Amino acid sequence: MNRTMLAMILATGCWGCSSIEPAAEIPAAEVQAAPAVVEMDVEAVAARLDAGEDIYLLDVRTPEELEEHGMIAGAINIPIDELEARMGEVPNDREIVTYCMRGGRASTAADILREAGYTEPIQTGGITAWKEAGKPVVQPGE
Repeated sequence: MNRTMLAMILATGCWGCSSIEPAAEIPAAEVQAAPAVVEMDVEAVAARLDAGEDIYLLDVRTPEELEEHGMIAGAINIPIDELEARMGEVPNDREIVTYCMRGGRASTAADILREAGYTEPIQTGGITAWKEAGKPVVQPGE
């Protein structure tokens, strides 16, 4: 029985009311773990960026917000409402930090990435916390 069929049976509450046998357990080696999603530790991310670590910074705010509030140097801007259509621009081979103003859209972006099969750790946060910690921002295009 495939996973879709099992999900349908469980969702309809019909487990045991058909002659379908329960699915075999999926071997642990075949189960791909979802990436860990944690709140951005501003100091740790800043230190890692300063050390030259290859972290993908994904800013999911609107271009107008970038102009008004600045962005973290090296970040890539893909507004949250464009993320699914532009998923091919986001690498799946390194850690990702998603951020917006305070973290709500960044968390949504992390969920979208996880559902799309991204396996590297994801941190979420906001430019507000970054700036409150005294970390520098740049204007788009700098």
